[in-house]
Amino acid sequence: MNLQFSIIEPSSSLWQEMESAADSNCFLTAVWDSYLTHMHCRRIVVRIDRDRACIGWFVGSRSSMGLRIISAPSMGTGSYSQGLCLKEQCSRANRVEIYKQLTQWLLKTKIAHYIQICDWQMRTDSHEWIDDWHDPLLDEAGIHYNPRHTFYLDLHPSEEELWANLKYKSCKYPINKARKEGLTVRRVEREEDIEAFVDQHYKHIRDVLRRKHSRGLPCQRRKNISALCHSLFPHLLMLQVVGKDENGQEVSMSSGIFVPGYAASTYFTAASYHRYMSHCPNELMVWEAMQELHRQGAGDLILGGIAHYKKKFNPTYAFVPVMIFSRYRLFLNFRRRGKEIYSRLMHLFGR
Repeated sequence: MNLQFSIIEPSSSLWQEMESAADSNCFLTAVWDSYLTHMHCRRIVVRIDRDRACIGWFVGSRSSMGLRIISAPSMGTGSYSQGLCLKEQCSRANRVEIYKQLTQWLLKTKIAHYIQICDWQMRTDSHEWIDDWHDPLLDEAGIHYNPRHTFYLDLHPSEEELWANLKYKSCKYPINKARKEGLTVRRVEREEDIEAFVDQHYKHIRDVLRRKHSRGLPCQRRKNISALCHSLFPHLLMLQVVGKDENGQEVSMSSGIFVPGYAASTYFTAASYHRYMSHCPNELMVWEAMQELHRQGAGDLILGGIAHYKKKFNPTYAFVPVMIFSRYRLFLNFRRRGKEIYSRLMHLFGR
């Protein structure tokens, strides 16, 4: 496979073509690119040609900390994966070959000194947890990688099949209970209502952080959440579950943001007040989001992380490699060491 690469500036028509590609996801869209602009990310788009014909693109972001770094997804933006955007689906082996040639070109031309890529199409699915997961294809290719773990839901089956796949005791029963208690799910449909939603959603997040502060949970800043909602409106789902408190007053119990995509969507963030957990607002909210994303043909729903409560939706484990390429071997473990330092600091300050 003899490939050629060139840096381009995508037009609106090119974004439309990329968004309908075989392996596009919510992080490879014009609206997400608008969000990255709000986040002051320096985007890079590389066109990939074979025999002078375009076969796809690579989208990442550039940063500099003494090193020229290219990351896909962009760091600190809440993106889960990104990777290649190809016109036609190809095998994992061909994707690896494209990455090898692409990164060699980026490093040789000194466009980058360090490259970090997480590609949803490179995942390995499993119905159980694997303690010592490895990717034989990447091992054989000599590509350095760190494992990233998550759950995801396949939203391609019918709504009846999706409902049947939910666990009864921990999911179906709570959803039915929430409905019987009169809880309703509201979607933000006007841009002028976004800031009020963000204010309430951030209150839910702060309540979660207060309860789990010692765990050092990461938190998106309010201005980042606001930028996301404005940039992606009306394409994303901003949902809020409303019910009655003990005094009969209407109250927002939980809220969440879901970002649709052609081949993969993401459960961006969700939170709720602990005192209303017995009313089961979260189960109802996620189920409503699943139904709406299914109607939009949104493909897989990446749940992000492996928190225990997500198991009630009967998801599939996904092991996604974070592939790392560098001009200097010293920096191959840069990401892992950085995460270790971050976790230790969060744990220290949390205590």
